[in-house]
Amino acid sequence: MRYHLSFLMISLVFLQGCGISEREKNLKKAQQEMVRKEQQLLKWEQRLKIREMALEEANSDADTTLSHHPEISGRWAVKMTCIETNCEGSALGDTKTEQWVVSFKGNAVVVKAYSGVVLTRVYIGAYENEVLKVADDNPGTDAVISADLNFSTLKRVEGTREVKQKDCKITYSISAERAK
Repeated sequence: MRYHLSFLMISLVFLQGCGISEREKNLKKAQQEMVRKEQQLLKWEQRLKIREMALEEANSDADTTLSHHPEISGRWAVKMTCIETNCEGSALGDTKTEQWVVSFKGNAVVVKAYSGVVLTRVYIGAYENEVLKVADDNPGTDAVISADLNFSTLKRVEGTREVKQKDCKITYSISAERAK
C-alpha cells in the first residue's frame, strides 16, 4: 500500500509537470499575440493622428481650399513610378496606374483611388503651402501611405507618394492628368 501511495504521488508530480510545460507554451503564445496586437494598435494610433492633423489642417484652411482650388474636383488618371525603395518585391521603375476621384467632404479634401472599378484606397487631406497633403484613411493595414500633390495647372498634377511599412519604404513619383 505504501508503494502504491508513493507511486501515485510520483505520478501526480510528473503529470503536473507536463501541464506546466503546456501552460507555459500557452502563456508565451498569449504574450506574443498581445505584443502583436499592441503593435497594431500603435500603428492604428499613428494613422489616426495623421488623419486628425490632416482634418485639423483642412478645417483651418477650408475657406481658402474651397475658394482657391475648386478646380481640383473630379477624375484624374494617375501614373506612379517607383523612384526609391528598400522593400523586398519592389524595384526602381515599377509603375502603377490608378484613377483618382478628388472631392470635398465637409472641410476635408477626399481622394478616392480606384484600380479599374475597385476602390483600393481613400486618402484624406488638406492644403499646406499650395501643396495638397493626403494620407490613407484605412487603419486596417500595416502600411502608412501618404502623398504630396502639386496641382500645377487645371489639367496636370505632379507629386510624390510614400508607402512606409514596418522595415522599409517605397517612394513613387506621381504624374496625373485630368481624366477624359
